[in-house]
Amino acid sequence: MTGGTKTTAPRSGAVAGALLCLCLTALGAVGCTRVGPSVDGTVDLAPPGDDALELTYLGTGGWIMSHGDDQILTAPLFSNPGFFQTGLWTISADTSEIDRWMSGYDVRNARVILSGHAHYDHLMDVPHVAKRYATNARILGNRTAANTLSAWSGVEDRVESIEEYVGDQETVGTWLRYGDVRIMPLRSRHAPHFDGYTLYQGSVDHPLEREPRYASEWLDGNTLAYLIDFLDAADSVAFRIYYQDAVVAPPYGFAPDALIEVRPVDVAIFVPATFDQVDWHPEAFVANLQPKRVLLGHWEDFFVPVHAETRSIFLSDIRHFEKRLERVFAGDVWRPEIGTVFRFPR
Repeated sequence: MTGGTKTTAPRSGAVAGALLCLCLTALGAVGCTRVGPSVDGTVDLAPPGDDALELTYLGTGGWIMSHGDDQILTAPLFSNPGFFQTGLWTISADTSEIDRWMSGYDVRNARVILSGHAHYDHLMDVPHVAKRYATNARILGNRTAANTLSAWSGVEDRVESIEEYVGDQETVGTWLRYGDVRIMPLRSRHAPHFDGYTLYQGSVDHPLEREPRYASEWLDGNTLAYLIDFLDAADSVAFRIYYQDAVVAPPYGFAPDALIEVRPVDVAIFVPATFDQVDWHPEAFVANLQPKRVLLGHWEDFFVPVHAETRSIFLSDIRHFEKRLERVFAGDVWRPEIGTVFRFPR
């Protein structure tokens, strides 16, 4: 570690990496299986015109969210280093793979890139995406993300730490306005990966002097979830989205009750990976957010190339998650393949 990194986890990065490989090898036969059905292509429920919400799934935590001329991104991952490499060797952004996928999307007007925490699968590809594709976007995240994406990244002047603006179930946080989009960070907490242990946990308290080389150097920091409002010409909420990029034990990750009572969520994006490491996920979030529709993200195996046949992420029984969701939520639920586009009416 360099540049003032402080790690809260007691194990060294090398030991944590070896532990990761050992656990994934032992569990891979049952933890990385095909699941279905998922959805691919386009799900278009809206009439023609601009007054529709369009969401495109980029894989892992990545989404393109658009309404009219307003657009935001959540941090994608296309590099997908294998799990042995991730656990035992160096990793870096695969710019050719990023270009292969991002070149199909026009995100020049994206106002922000959101990241809920700073693990490599949520932050490693962001500098290249920001420099080459989302060239006008601010990068919003926690303090660790801001300190990780320091001078080496080439985007340090576009990164903002927004931890001081967080809300929670009882407290309305601060809305951050970007054009006709407003964003509120919510206090969250990354769930354990397995057996109560959270990989790569810790904070980066000062700007790094170099790019992280190992997965264990991409520390999570204080995890955030988000409320995202796309506003109309009258400054009223046209669409409200809830976004999380890590499983969290409620009431962490909750939106303020005072806001939801006035305007529930149109689309909630949940993460099913490692949901069984906490209690009442997703049930408590359905009760808190009262969503009209639910999308699942960060559910697929990101240790294989993006173009490989999609398989469920390690250590997660996705079908069990979906069955639990069905018990408490009667609305539409989709688990998208990479590249799936959704259009929802107001």
